[in-house]
Parts: sequence; C-alpha cells; structure tokens
Amino acid sequence: KQKLDIPHLKIETDYPPQSEGQIRTRIEAFMESLGGKPSKTIKKQSNKIVAGIDSGSLSTNVVILDGNKNILSYSIVRTGAKSLDSAYRAFQEALEKANLTEKQISYVVSTGYGRISIPFSRKNVTEITCHGKGAFHLNNKIRTIIDIGGQDSKVIRLDENGEVVDFAMNDKCSAGTGRFLEVMAKTLEIPLEEMGPESLNSREEITITSMCTVFAESEVISLIAQNKDKKDIIHALNKSVASKGVVLLDRLGRKGKYMMTGGVAKNKGVVREIENRIKDKIKIPPEPQIIGALGAAILALSTH
Repeated sequence: KQKLDIPHLKIETDYPPQSEGQIRTRIEAFMESLGGKPSKTIKKQSNKIVAGIDSGSLSTNVVILDGNKNILSYSIVRTGAKSLDSAYRAFQEALEKANLTEKQISYVVSTGYGRISIPFSRKNVTEITCHGKGAFHLNNKIRTIIDIGGQDSKVIRLDENGEVVDFAMNDKCSAGTGRFLEVMAKTLEIPLEEMGPESLNSREEITITSMCTVFAESEVISLIAQNKDKKDIIHALNKSVASKGVVLLDRLGRKGKYMMTGGVAKNKGVVREIENRIKDKIKIPPEPQIIGALGAAILALSTH
C-alpha cells in the first residue's frame, strides 16, 4: 500500500469542559504548523518597538524588542488569580525597565493559555509556535525544544528554517511539570530555586513510583518520616520529572541539537538527568522562562 504523508493531529478526548484551552492550543498549533512556508526575513526597523506577552499558568512573562530584534527589557511576574491583571502588571514592569510608555509600543502579540484574554494584544499565537521562534532566534541549530512549564510539558520539533514540523504535549496531569516541583518544594520546606543544586549532592538512589502529584507527595512525606536525606528525596523527584520529559520526547523521536525552555530548565538536577538519559547535551538559554514571550515579540515584528 502506498504510504501517504498527510499531516494529522491526535487529540485524546477525555477532557472536561474546563480543558477547552488545552484542546484549543493543540488545534491552533497544528493549524499554524500547516503554514509550511519559511518565515520571511524581518527587515530591520530600528524605529519600531514591539512586545510579546506569555500568559502562563504560574508566570506571566513579557519581552520588549526593538526593530533590530534587540531585547530592550523583559519581566517575569507570578500569575495571580486573574491572568489579565498579571499581564498588565508584567507589561508595565517591562515598560518601566525599558523607560518606555504604552504608546511607544507599536504591536503586541500574546501567547500562553491566557493569550485570548489580553485585550491590548493585537494578535495571539500558540506557545508551540512562539517557543519555536524564540529558541531558533537564539540558536538556529536547535531542532528539538523541551519545554517544561507550570502546568504542561511540550516537545517541539523544528526544521532547518525554524518552522514547527511536529509537537507533543502532556497536560493531563501536573506530574512532570513546574507545578509538581512547586508542591514538593513546599512539602520539603525548601525554596523552589534550590531544588536543582541540592539534588546534585545526593548519595542514595531513591525512586518515586507514583505518577500522580497527590500520591507522590504522600511518598515524599513517608520518606521524610523514614529520615531520608532531603537531597536524596529531591534527586528522586528530579528523576521523576526528567523521566516524564524523556517519555514525551521519545514520542517524537530524538533529534539534536536540544534546547530546554520554561521555568524547570533552571533546575540543574532535572537538566542533568535528561542529558544522562538521552546521552546528549541540552542548551539552556540565559533566561529560559522568557522564550515564549521572545517568540511572540519576534512574530510581532514580522506581523507589523
């Protein structure tokens, strides 16, 4: 039989009505990837200033670019109860850092799960496309992006032009995401940013067997009761997150060079574990949380 190379999208159907955002992201990212044409080279527009806003579940990030794609400023604020309020706060913070006013921003593109709820955005694009644009802008040799965010994980495959050719997402459970590590950090009474360095000094190999965040937390509490070293418990948690990321990666197939984006990329323990499993190095951007917002800003330049 002749094998037809027809683009297709697989969506699991057991989502509740509240999961509309995840389904929309998959469908819109798939439609964006069907564009098929390499992005046109953006002509330098030194007098233009644009912004990208990434409204995520745990953080809202803003990047402001000039017409030469130089980053003038960026901001990272925690997403509160209202995503719109967080977007305004992050936008104003970025404007203040760049010593700019709203009127000086000629175009705004939003991304992330809250992208459709930002009224001052002129266009919204999925985080799949935006992470691709941002990562490729920083390093045009990148072919695979591992993005572990607050509430989901994604693996994105790029072609030689930086266009998204395939992606896989896992957002049915918070295990393997930033939220998972945040819950465990509170249980272990350790700042989230210290979980990476702490795990690098572990001595005993412990395995977290539960796939569910709630049950995994119970395992951690049990390990604490057994007087297990905190470093070893954190190492086990980082291994758990890494293993879920690699499973998602293997759904697409391994293809370097790799870049990791999202807040979990700041966790050296998780990064090291993924590298050990895939037997390859992973490039980490100077600020991995802003890559989606950077991609959105780059699209704002190409749109405007």
